[in-house]
Amino acid sequence: MGGIASFGPEPTATPTPDEARAIVPTFTPTPELPPATATSLPPVVVANNDASGANSADAAPTAAPVEEVPTDAPTEAPTATPESGSTFTVSEPVVNVRLGPGTNYGIAGSVEAGQRFDIEGKTSAGDWLQVCCVNGQTVWIFAQLGAAQNVDAVAVAQDIPALPTAAPTPVPQPTDTPAPAAPPPAADPCAGIGGDGCKFKVREGPQFAPNGGTELKLQLYFIHSGVDGGQPQGSYFVVLMKDGQNLGVSDAVRSIANDASDGALGRYNYEYKIGLDKLPGNTVAGNYTMFVLDGNGERDSQDLNFSVPEGQGEVRVVWDQG
Repeated sequence: MGGIASFGPEPTATPTPDEARAIVPTFTPTPELPPATATSLPPVVVANNDASGANSADAAPTAAPVEEVPTDAPTEAPTATPESGSTFTVSEPVVNVRLGPGTNYGIAGSVEAGQRFDIEGKTSAGDWLQVCCVNGQTVWIFAQLGAAQNVDAVAVAQDIPALPTAAPTPVPQPTDTPAPAAPPPAADPCAGIGGDGCKFKVREGPQFAPNGGTELKLQLYFIHSGVDGGQPQGSYFVVLMKDGQNLGVSDAVRSIANDASDGALGRYNYEYKIGLDKLPGNTVAGNYTMFVLDGNGERDSQDLNFSVPEGQGEVRVVWDQG
């Protein structure tokens, strides 16, 4: 008897490994983002197949793109901008400011060291600056009394006030001017000497003769014209000065009474020589003063002033007592 086929449940087909590997998950591409500067993105986990080819149930979903928040770039500290205006800073302790560019203008006030003012004008030379403000008005200050900034940009002031005019000097009224007093008479060197006073006066001279200028030689004639027509008088001598310096004529040499000698210029009874080394300037030329002394060494004449020419070293004078 033929066998009866028995039918049971149909067997289920088991997929082969190749078929399992044929199932590939689809990935969504991650959009390219700009590079992050501060925020780190979490890692993206891609789902893997297990050994049997089946998808893992724990595969992490694709991470959504994270938009980067831009970070503010560091900002540099602002640099102080120099002032574009023209200023003047006072450097002296106390400075007068004036109504115009000069010390002949009136004083408008005073400022102190450290005060700063805007420059509104200057002189053409730049030595005075017009600044604002002191006591509510523009004033002028001398530029060397402080430090000016950006002064080249300042224009020359056009409103410089005129120089102040000095008040006219009152004209004095004419008054009667007394006549000048006559100068007092020159002091008489013979006054108050007592006795008969100064007896000798110049009768002749002074006379000069050349002698090569090697010495000064005095030839003096002391006479009394009232006795015998001019009797020689003795025991007299002189004081002699050159250019105000006393030449120290010795009193040991004196005139000789009743005697006389003949010289190149005439008769004489007194002779005295002075070398160049005793004369100021070592020359006979110069200005001289002579007067007579009597036997007691008292003055007996007024001054005789004279000048000796260069080389004319011989000098003669006649002194008359009459």
